[in-house]
Amino acid sequence: MQSQKSIIENEYVPISAVVQTEELPTIDLINTFTKGEKQTEEITYYLNWKKSPNELVSFCRAVCKTEIPKKFDFLIDLNDNYGGIEITATITQAIWNGIVPLKFIDSGYKTITVVKFENGIPERLNSLKNINDADFKTRFALCSISNKENVLSELKTYVK
Repeated sequence: MQSQKSIIENEYVPISAVVQTEELPTIDLINTFTKGEKQTEEITYYLNWKKSPNELVSFCRAVCKTEIPKKFDFLIDLNDNYGGIEITATITQAIWNGIVPLKFIDSGYKTITVVKFENGIPERLNSLKNINDADFKTRFALCSISNKENVLSELKTYVK
């Protein structure tokens, strides 16, 4: 796994489900996976992190490689006639395959993300189901407002 910036034009991160903090990996699971190697900055940060009210812990199946922290200014909502809402959000953590915190999101992998919303978590995200009950159909995604139309088009084609 190498850290690379996204090479796709329409960079976006789906939000498919909510993950409860008690469902996150423990130090024992991380150590088992990393075979006790020295902890990275990302692992140390994760282990000392406490969730704030403006943070959403979510699940996505990553569609692009991108380094974090990563800022976004639009929340796609496929049930919204306008395509979504403008927001200010930053992905502050990525947990690769739900096990190991990394400094990037890796394309094609199941990833748990911690998303910090500047003005609170948008109410519409309350409709997300828990990871254990989700159907994983994409309704929400974070993207840049400058490419929202392209992302919307791609998602609407994919969801059909």
